[in-house]
Amino acid sequence: MEALFGTKYFGFILSAYSVTTVVLLLLVVWILVTHKSRKRQLAKLEQAGIKRASRAND
Repeated sequence: MEALFGTKYFGFILSAYSVTTVVLLLLVVWILVTHKSRKRQLAKLEQAGIKRASRAND
């Protein structure tokens, strides 16, 4: 790993890993926010008496 820091490509490698990390973190946050929103929507619909097709027989 010590050889990596001495190369002229270190800036490119660091920026590539940084961009990838930021994109992955943003995707995880987006998924979590969307999941929470969908759960809220489902709860509102079930509260209004609308049932999901998968639970129609309950």
